[in-house]
Amino acid sequence: MLPELLAWFSGKEQNRRKFPRKRKPYRATYSDDNNAARPAIGLDISGGGLCILTQEPIPRDECEVRAEIDQRPVWLRVKTVWQDNVQHQGRKVWRYGMRFTGIPADDWDAIVRYSTDKPVAETNKAQEELTAVRMTPDDTARLLPKELQTRLLQMLVERRRLAPLDARVTPLVQYFYSGIVRHNDRLVHRLVIQSKVVGMERDELYESRFVFDENGGNVQILN
Repeated sequence: MLPELLAWFSGKEQNRRKFPRKRKPYRATYSDDNNAARPAIGLDISGGGLCILTQEPIPRDECEVRAEIDQRPVWLRVKTVWQDNVQHQGRKVWRYGMRFTGIPADDWDAIVRYSTDKPVAETNKAQEELTAVRMTPDDTARLLPKELQTRLLQMLVERRRLAPLDARVTPLVQYFYSGIVRHNDRLVHRLVIQSKVVGMERDELYESRFVFDENGGNVQILN
C-alpha cells in the first residue's frame, strides 16, 4: 500500500511544480491484457508521471510500465490521463500521458534524481524541498495500513502525546506526509503527526516526526 502513498504524494500540485519533466527519450515496456511486455518509447518522465509512445493501443487504463533511465530499470504502476495519435517515423502511433498510481521508494528516488539532472546513482537533496501534504481522513484510511496507523498512535500514547486509544473515540491527530529521505543510509518514508491531549485547564499540542521503511515496519520517532 505504501507505493500508492508515494504516488498520491507525487501527484499533488504543490509537489508536481517542484520537478519539471525530463524530456529525453528512454526505453520502456508496458504490460498488455495477458501481462506480456510490449515495447514502448519513453518521451518524458517526472516525479509524478510520464509520457510514452506505443505501436498499438494500451488495452486498459491502468498498467505496469518498466522504464530504463540512465541504464537503471524502474518499475511503475500508471494510469492514463490522456492519449492521442501522432506520427513517428512515418507511422501512426499512440501517445499516452500517465500518472503514477504505485511506485517503490527506491525507484521514485531514482526518477527524482534523473528528472532534476542529478546522477541516478547519487543521493538527491532536492527531495528535501518537497512540500509536506496534509492527509484527509479518507487519504489516511486508504493509504496507510491500519496496523501502521495503530503502531504510530501507540507510540504517541506511550510518550503522553495522545490519550489512550479507544475504538469508540477518533484520535485527535492530523497526518502530514512528505515523501522519502535517506536516513542512516536507507530510504524511508517521512510522516509528521500533529496530536492534541485535552487537559482540565488547557490542551497540549504536539508535533512528532516519524520515519518508516517501505513495508511500514522499522518505525522510528525522531523527536
